[in-house]
Amino acid sequence: MRILLIAPRNPESFWTWDRILPTIGTRCFFPNLSLPTVAALTPPEHEVVCCDENVEPIDFDAEADIVGVTGYVVHLRRVLEIVDELKRRGRFVVVGGPVASLCPERFRDRADVVFIDEAEETWPRFLRDRAEGRWQHEYRMEEKPSLENAPLPRFDLLKLDRYRTMTVQFARGCPYSCEFCDIIAMYGRRPRSKTVEQLMREVAELARLGVRNVFIVDDNFIGDKKKAKALLRTLAAWQAEHGYPLEFFTELSLNVAQDAELLELLRAARFTTVFIGIESPRAASLQETKKTQNLREDMVAAVHRVQEAGIEVMAGMIVGFDHDDAEIFDEHLRFIEEARLPVAMTVMLNAMPRTPLYERVKREGRLLAESVGDCFTLTNIVPQRMSLLALYEGYQRLLRTLYDYDTYRRRAMALVLAKGRDVRTRSLAGWRDLPLFFRLLWTCVLGASRDYRRMTLAMMGETARRRPEHLRLAAALALKHKHLHGYVQDVSAQLDGAIAELRRASEGAGALRQAVS
Repeated sequence: MRILLIAPRNPESFWTWDRILPTIGTRCFFPNLSLPTVAALTPPEHEVVCCDENVEPIDFDAEADIVGVTGYVVHLRRVLEIVDELKRRGRFVVVGGPVASLCPERFRDRADVVFIDEAEETWPRFLRDRAEGRWQHEYRMEEKPSLENAPLPRFDLLKLDRYRTMTVQFARGCPYSCEFCDIIAMYGRRPRSKTVEQLMREVAELARLGVRNVFIVDDNFIGDKKKAKALLRTLAAWQAEHGYPLEFFTELSLNVAQDAELLELLRAARFTTVFIGIESPRAASLQETKKTQNLREDMVAAVHRVQEAGIEVMAGMIVGFDHDDAEIFDEHLRFIEEARLPVAMTVMLNAMPRTPLYERVKREGRLLAESVGDCFTLTNIVPQRMSLLALYEGYQRLLRTLYDYDTYRRRAMALVLAKGRDVRTRSLAGWRDLPLFFRLLWTCVLGASRDYRRMTLAMMGETARRRPEHLRLAAALALKHKHLHGYVQDVSAQLDGAIAELRRASEGAGALRQAVS
């Protein structure tokens, strides 16, 4: 059979970097790992074609016996559009990935087959069933699969030159129980990992294909510290032997700061950036959501320790917990500035399907919608200690302040001046960095605002004088701001509509109360 696998276009977010993709010469930051993974799980007698809508248009008339569509909850609307268009053309359509696992009811009457949870065993079983002329409408794993037999992903089926970064996965699952998180709902609390040898084969293959940047997409890379350290030791030795050809980025928990050996191993393996879910500076809000692992020490000190190890921290922050009141927005701003966090993905709390938070707020009658899909502009929860209007207004004000030119420059320079050295110090003289600087210069000259030029030149000048070894970091942070500032302006404009509607509703209710009294 001929199988077409489709990943939908990403809606713009903090992490899509759409506004700087042309500057860095790429179409998409990184691919959906599901495409090469499912392709590798497909027996060799079938032909597989991968289509990522982020780097090429979908050919709805392409010849295929089966069309598979995957995505996350944020892709729900686009996945439904793709499935409906394919079905109108009489295609046999299957749907999988987190969007199908968390929202299967949205596809049961639209797709021919729905895959719930992981597909290491169910995908090959479906293909056998389909070849025999019989198949189930729904496939679901009875137990979480081992990853130790996972094949090498078919990276060769991706258009590698159209991405900035490639993705691999070492482990699934997380040992923590954060109330809002859908990871444990899909992958469980017991981390399952590939062997070190498996992942090193993937790393070597990506290096052979000319990849320079790798995102390890584990939701908590240090969920099993022992296995993570074993991988890092091997990876560090491989990097040193091969001249450090790769730069790594991953997601992990804040308790990394309490393990000096782990920090040094991350540095030695050339992990230059990590994403950490800090969520809130307020202890009561962290306790509410069962994120007590963040309370083992002062969080600002913990973030600084990671930075001083030569690793940039990108933070996940959330407003709208039940213990949040109108003061929380100023607390977030103070924390983000004190922690030297230029990039802080700040969102409103959302209750994702199948999570404990979803079940609780639904039980309490505070669920506004099943899923809004976009936690940057809306929430689906009625807050407890402030009105919905106060939440939206405070969130909008926080976003605008965080990515104001002067505020951002202060945080960025605080990081540049305090961050420890990367395992391989690289400067403006490094030939591999020259394209980044020329693109940044070009961006400043053409089409950039005066405020952006002023901020960028000030950052580059101060860095050149005081920490020239971090010129590359300063350039990258300046480019990131170009996307973040523009994106926040758009989010703020969308919030204007929601805020205006809530104000009208509030004024109408006030007028009604006054008339009754």
